[in-house]
Amino acid sequence: MAQEKRQISISAQEAQLQFGKVIERASVDREPVVVEKDGIPVVVILSFVDYEQLLRETTMARFARLCQEAGLEAERAGLTEEQLEQEMEAIRARSHRKAYE
Repeated sequence: MAQEKRQISISAQEAQLQFGKVIERASVDREPVVVEKDGIPVVVILSFVDYEQLLRETTMARFARLCQEAGLEAERAGLTEEQLEQEMEAIRARSHRKAYE
């Protein structure tokens, strides 16, 4: 199970004045820094490693949802798993041709 990252909240003015320290906390200490304006969270500063991980997780979650939706749609259309795989391969081949030809 992933460990919950500790985070801090600071004002936008403090973030400006202490930007070097904010970057260090986010990148070296791997602590996300929430920046608030008028007491309302507006941005989060996090390490690039954490940002990339968040993008991967978001992409994988979207991919899983799309796969599930495709499977349900294929089931409703009465396609077998083999027919669905053939259709997906045909789509992949067309996409590849468009991209590389």
